[in-house]
Amino acid sequence: MTRRSLLATAALTLAAAAPQAQAALIIDYANFTGTCGSTLSCVGSAAVDAGGDLRVTPSSGGAGAGYSNTAIALGSGATFSTSFQFRMSDAGGIAPADGFTFVVSQNTTNLGGAGGGLGYFGVGNSVAIEFDTFDNGENSSNHVALDTNGSLSSLVQVNPYGVASCTFGNYGAAGCLSNGKIWSAFINYDGTTQLLNVSVQEANSALIQLITNYSVDIASVLGTNNAYVGFTAATGAGVQNHDILNWQLANDTSIVGPGRLPEPASLALLALAGAAAMGAGRRRRG
Repeated sequence: MTRRSLLATAALTLAAAAPQAQAALIIDYANFTGTCGSTLSCVGSAAVDAGGDLRVTPSSGGAGAGYSNTAIALGSGATFSTSFQFRMSDAGGIAPADGFTFVVSQNTTNLGGAGGGLGYFGVGNSVAIEFDTFDNGENSSNHVALDTNGSLSSLVQVNPYGVASCTFGNYGAAGCLSNGKIWSAFINYDGTTQLLNVSVQEANSALIQLITNYSVDIASVLGTNNAYVGFTAATGAGVQNHDILNWQLANDTSIVGPGRLPEPASLALLALAGAAAMGAGRRRRG
């Protein structure tokens, strides 16, 4: 086992063992090495690539989903917050397509329709934030939106950095979700106020808030406070890689943006994991 694998395994073990009172952080993946089939259900095209990224759908085509294989206890009124980094790259076919979703669902059948369905279409009792890179009648080929109950008739839709159209003529430009750069996303939902906030940040650009205090009753949509969480993606006549690089999720609203992640768990657990991995490496050499 590589040192990176040891680090990831140790971090996951320590995170699982940490008392809930220490932190609201209940998912903490610095990478996804060893997660498919253990802590995550990876279906369809979803797999972990050689670099430890969760490749939900590759540029060779398909539809996939990677989500928790057990239900996660959300906070009161389905409160949660999450952050992850993603990259969409290697576009081909008719256009960079189609995009991915972060999904919270009542059930484990989290793989929906392919192509413009983003692997989400038809997933009931669910809420998704879509990161869409193809115009399927939304009048935009570059938008972030809120969807519910497997429908892609978005409740609210916003263009990152004001860029509404990204095709083969300009998709590598700043503000285009498919430009191959690393993006960060921050989603925060307060079940008490029923307000949702979504922010994104393109590498080397300013953090921007796309959805601000949008009122939605997620607990009613889900019908439960115990939900499966993860990602879906799909391609059609247009393709690209849909990669999730890392992921944190808390059952409170503590994750709101860069530098403001939950205090107790992340750095301490990773430091302990690093020590464990180094110790294991020394034992193997001895």
